[in-house]
Amino acid sequence: MFAPTPAPATEPLIQLPIVEPDEMDEAWDEFERIQAALPEFSVALSKNEANRAHEKLSKGTGPVGHAEALWLIVPIVESLFDDEVASIGIPFHVQLMMMCEYPSIPEALVVQVAFGRKAGEEHSRKIARLADRAQRRGLTIDEYVQHLHDTGTVPRDRLMRLFLGETRRPPSDERLRRAVEVLRRTAALSPEPLRGPVLSAIAWMQWARGRRAVSLAYLEEALRVEPRSILAGGLRMHFLQRTPAWLTAEAQATP
Repeated sequence: MFAPTPAPATEPLIQLPIVEPDEMDEAWDEFERIQAALPEFSVALSKNEANRAHEKLSKGTGPVGHAEALWLIVPIVESLFDDEVASIGIPFHVQLMMMCEYPSIPEALVVQVAFGRKAGEEHSRKIARLADRAQRRGLTIDEYVQHLHDTGTVPRDRLMRLFLGETRRPPSDERLRRAVEVLRRTAALSPEPLRGPVLSAIAWMQWARGRRAVSLAYLEEALRVEPRSILAGGLRMHFLQRTPAWLTAEAQATP
């Protein structure tokens, strides 16, 4: 039996890092700058990641669609773990917040954080295949993905099983800790109505680390700011019923 979703609260249910008014102003300015620059766009990356992807990421020539965002998220996520990055500026946080507004980006982000670059690149290739199928059907990729969800035909491949916690392969706790720290500040810098996807991503990473109670608190906050969030609602039901297989395997192996 599924636990009912509680009535929305009016006050925040979790405490995010304190953000000064001038920092929030800077975040808003960056958000408006990105919006005004479209259809051209630029992305903030670490030097190593920018060099690695220079030809494709130096400058965009059209609006950032779903497929572009899914490709861009790979170097963006890996920039979080570049040893040469001393600090993360507000433009990078705004970039993360905006990326997470695209469907399936939060899922792609957390799987890559937990399981590495190759998982992120595999996810991008998967989306490219879905985009090709969508085009042949005269649909956008978002419409096609929604069709798969509605008909219950979303491929249950290795990436999906990693996301659902159905494999014994353990995630990188070091990468999860780092990403939680960064995304908490991203959420704090985001306008409250846009925090839901970032909060859901944090919730998944806490669940992956075995902190289910904490993860559920983040999901309740995501549902407070976005009561109809399919992602937060679905994760909440899943987390109430399942523990990641890698944690179960670890417990069984402990004498």
